[in-house]
Amino acid sequence: MRVRKLIRAPLPFVYRWCTDFREDDDRITNSIYHYRAEIVRLGPRRLLRLITLPGEQFADDTQVELIRLAPPDRWRLDLVSAELDETGSYQLRRVGRTRTLLEMRFEKRWRLRRAPDQRAYRKLFDRVWDLYVLSIEPQYGRAPKSPSRRSASG
Repeated sequence: MRVRKLIRAPLPFVYRWCTDFREDDDRITNSIYHYRAEIVRLGPRRLLRLITLPGEQFADDTQVELIRLAPPDRWRLDLVSAELDETGSYQLRRVGRTRTLLEMRFEKRWRLRRAPDQRAYRKLFDRVWDLYVLSIEPQYGRAPKSPSRRSASG
Protein backbone atom coordinates (compact mmCIF):
# COMPACT_ATOMS: atom_id res chain seq x y z
CA MET A 1 0.00 0.00 0.00
CA ARG A 2 1.25 3.48 -0.89
CA VAL A 3 -0.09 6.67 0.61
CA ARG A 4 0.90 10.29 0.00
CA LYS A 5 -0.05 13.34 2.06
CA LEU A 6 0.78 16.96 1.29
CA ILE A 7 1.39 18.95 4.47
CA ARG A 8 1.48 22.75 4.64
CA ALA A 9 4.55 22.97 6.86
CA PRO A 10 8.29 22.81 6.11
CA LEU A 11 10.12 19.50 6.14
CA PRO A 12 12.12 20.00 9.39
CA PHE A 13 8.93 20.79 11.33
CA VAL A 14 7.05 17.84 9.81
CA TYR A 15 9.92 15.46 10.58
CA ARG A 16 10.07 16.56 14.23
CA TRP A 17 6.31 16.29 14.61
CA CYS A 18 6.01 12.88 12.96
CA THR A 19 8.90 11.32 14.88
CA ASP A 20 7.96 12.72 18.30
CA PHE A 21 6.22 9.52 19.37
CA ARG A 22 4.11 9.80 22.52
CA GLU A 23 2.04 7.42 24.56
CA ASP A 24 -1.12 9.48 24.06
CA ASP A 25 -0.81 9.98 20.27
CA ASP A 26 -4.13 8.19 19.69
CA ARG A 27 -6.02 11.22 21.01
CA ILE A 28 -5.19 13.03 17.76
CA THR A 29 -7.46 10.64 15.85
CA ASN A 30 -10.50 11.39 18.01
CA SER A 31 -10.82 7.71 18.93
CA ILE A 32 -11.43 6.40 15.39
CA TYR A 33 -8.24 4.43 15.95
CA HIS A 34 -7.89 3.96 19.68
CA TYR A 35 -4.96 2.17 21.32
CA ARG A 36 -2.71 2.19 24.36
CA ALA A 37 1.00 2.74 23.76
CA GLU A 38 4.15 2.25 25.75
CA ILE A 39 7.38 3.65 24.38
CA VAL A 40 10.85 2.33 25.10
CA ARG A 41 13.70 4.45 23.74
CA LEU A 42 16.58 2.26 22.58
CA GLY A 43 18.81 5.16 21.65
CA PRO A 44 18.63 8.48 19.84
CA ARG A 45 17.48 6.87 16.57
CA ARG A 46 15.62 3.73 17.65
CA LEU A 47 12.56 3.08 19.75
CA LEU A 48 10.07 0.34 20.52
CA ARG A 49 6.37 1.03 20.73
CA LEU A 50 4.15 -1.56 22.37
CA ILE A 51 0.66 -0.94 21.04
CA THR A 52 -2.39 -2.58 22.61
CA LEU A 53 -5.52 -2.45 20.47
CA PRO A 54 -8.85 -3.25 22.10
CA GLY A 55 -10.04 -6.73 21.10
CA GLU A 56 -13.17 -6.94 18.99
CA GLN A 57 -14.44 -10.09 20.68
CA PHE A 58 -12.29 -11.29 23.58
CA ALA A 59 -8.58 -10.52 23.81
CA ASP A 60 -6.66 -7.35 23.08
CA ASP A 61 -4.12 -7.47 20.27
CA THR A 62 -0.60 -6.31 21.09
CA GLN A 63 1.70 -5.04 18.38
CA VAL A 64 5.45 -4.55 18.76
CA GLU A 65 6.85 -1.80 16.58
CA LEU A 66 10.54 -1.14 16.03
CA ILE A 67 10.98 2.37 14.66
CA ARG A 68 14.30 3.47 13.19
CA LEU A 69 14.81 7.17 12.57
CA ALA A 70 16.96 8.40 9.69
CA PRO A 71 17.06 12.18 10.00
CA PRO A 72 16.44 14.54 8.40
CA ASP A 73 13.72 13.04 6.20
CA ARG A 74 13.05 9.30 6.74
CA TRP A 75 12.05 6.66 9.24
CA ARG A 76 11.16 2.98 9.08
CA LEU A 77 8.67 0.78 10.89
CA ASP A 78 8.84 -2.98 11.50
CA LEU A 79 5.72 -4.33 13.20
CA VAL A 80 4.93 -7.79 14.55
CA SER A 81 1.68 -8.97 16.12
CA ALA A 82 -0.40 -12.11 16.37
CA GLU A 83 -2.46 -10.93 13.40
CA LEU A 84 0.03 -9.12 11.19
CA ASP A 85 3.64 -8.53 10.15
CA GLU A 86 4.22 -5.16 8.54
CA THR A 87 7.07 -3.05 7.27
CA GLY A 88 6.66 0.61 6.51
CA SER A 89 8.86 3.32 5.13
CA TYR A 90 8.20 7.03 5.50
CA GLN A 91 9.93 9.56 3.27
CA LEU A 92 9.53 13.34 3.40
CA ARG A 93 10.16 15.51 0.35
CA ARG A 94 10.40 19.29 0.29
CA VAL A 95 7.77 20.98 -1.90
CA GLY A 96 8.74 24.62 -1.98
CA ARG A 97 9.70 26.43 1.21
CA THR A 98 6.65 25.70 3.34
CA ARG A 99 5.15 22.42 2.13
CA THR A 100 6.21 18.82 2.55
CA LEU A 101 5.12 15.64 0.81
CA LEU A 102 4.97 12.56 3.04
CA GLU A 103 5.24 9.31 1.09
CA MET A 104 4.42 6.12 2.98
CA ARG A 105 4.85 2.56 1.71
CA PHE A 106 3.72 -0.53 3.55
CA GLU A 107 3.98 -4.26 3.05
CA LYS A 108 1.64 -6.39 5.15
CA ARG A 109 1.49 -10.10 5.75
CA TRP A 110 -1.70 -11.06 7.53
CA ARG A 111 -1.64 -14.14 9.74
CA LEU A 112 -5.42 -14.41 9.67
CA ARG A 113 -7.26 -16.87 7.48
CA ARG A 114 -9.27 -14.00 6.09
CA ALA A 115 -7.45 -10.68 5.91
CA PRO A 116 -9.45 -7.51 6.56
CA ASP A 117 -11.07 -5.74 3.63
CA GLN A 118 -8.20 -3.74 2.12
CA ARG A 119 -10.47 -0.93 0.89
CA ALA A 120 -11.86 -0.42 4.39
CA TYR A 121 -8.34 -0.61 5.85
CA ARG A 122 -7.07 1.98 3.36
CA LYS A 123 -10.04 4.26 4.11
CA LEU A 124 -9.30 4.08 7.86
CA PHE A 125 -5.58 4.72 7.26
CA ASP A 126 -6.38 7.77 5.10
CA ARG A 127 -8.77 9.14 7.75
CA VAL A 128 -6.14 8.72 10.48
CA TRP A 129 -3.45 10.49 8.45
CA ASP A 130 -5.87 13.24 7.39
CA LEU A 131 -6.41 13.91 11.11
CA TYR A 132 -2.65 13.94 11.72
CA VAL A 133 -2.21 16.50 8.91
CA LEU A 134 -5.02 18.60 10.41
CA SER A 135 -3.06 18.56 13.68
CA ILE A 136 0.35 19.34 12.14
CA GLU A 137 -0.60 22.35 10.02
CA PRO A 138 -2.10 24.63 12.69
CA GLN A 139 0.73 23.76 15.09
CA TYR A 140 3.24 24.98 12.52
CA GLY A 141 1.33 28.27 12.30
CA ARG A 142 1.70 28.90 16.04
CA ALA A 143 5.08 27.22 16.59
CA PRO A 144 8.15 29.24 17.52
CA LYS A 145 10.47 29.50 14.54
CA SER A 146 13.26 27.67 16.36
CA PRO A 147 13.23 23.84 16.50
CA SER A 148 10.98 22.50 19.22
CA ARG A 149 8.96 19.47 20.06
CA ARG A 150 5.29 19.08 19.30
CA SER A 151 3.03 21.08 21.61
CA ALA A 152 1.06 19.37 24.37
CA SER A 153 -2.09 19.65 22.24
CA GLY A 154 -0.77 17.35 19.54
